[in-house]
Amino acid sequence: MMISNETLYNTDQLNWDAINTISNIILVLALVLITVWYAHEVRKQTRIMIKDRERAKILEEVQAILTPIINHIKIEIDAIENKKIFWHRYTSETCGFDSGLKRLFYNEQYGSVKSLFGKRDSEIIEDILIKFSKLYNNFSYHDFLIDEINQCFEEIEKEIKTKELKEWLEELTEEFNKGKTAAYRLKGDSKEYPFKIFSEYVINIEYIVQRSSEPIEPIIDFWEKNKEELLAFRKTPEINELSINMNVKIKNVKKIDDELLKKLYKMREKYREDYNFTSDEIEPFERI
Repeated sequence: MMISNETLYNTDQLNWDAINTISNIILVLALVLITVWYAHEVRKQTRIMIKDRERAKILEEVQAILTPIINHIKIEIDAIENKKIFWHRYTSETCGFDSGLKRLFYNEQYGSVKSLFGKRDSEIIEDILIKFSKLYNNFSYHDFLIDEINQCFEEIEKEIKTKELKEWLEELTEEFNKGKTAAYRLKGDSKEYPFKIFSEYVINIEYIVQRSSEPIEPIIDFWEKNKEELLAFRKTPEINELSINMNVKIKNVKKIDDELLKKLYKMREKYREDYNFTSDEIEPFERI
């Protein structure tokens, strides 16, 4: 702003009216600039506060949903690849998987099949997952396959747990226990106990039964001695068809798990970059 001497001086005297006007203009301009700067800072701080609230909310979703699902899927893939799936009939007469497979979300109809998230958590989490519509469809398909596999095992169980197998196990148990001290004998009721244990070994043919660090393991000794004879009870057209069908479904679980893992890793990594999450925040229990 150029101001001439004539404006500031009037007959060799200072023109105070002009000076006051110019001062007022400068003050108004300064006030406008300060107001603009203040409004900018307020908006900046507001954005930071909103981002912090979003960060806390997103971190909660990552820790409570994404990371647990990622870890579960990794375990499930390992179980499929290394034959660690074990199906079990509980004393309550419900059935499900002791190891290897799980539903992601609880379902009243298949409550006996263990789920990663319990009933209450599932209801809350499913509301959150609606925003992940593409993933939600994959999650639903995953749980559908787990239910189908459980039903296949139930059908195989009906074919395996026969009167003939029970009687044959009684004979084998009597022969196995003969002449052995208590520590080396099969314990429990000679009729029901072996039938309960070894019928499930026969049902879970893919599961690799391994010895523990215990020096005496009569159950493993019995299985290793009689395994081939017991597995002969699986050699029926019905069980063969059910097994083929079930293996196809297990392969489909592996396929959907691989797809989910890639998508979940990508989503979590984007959150890490957008909100500057640390590794300890992303996987809080990984290093404990």
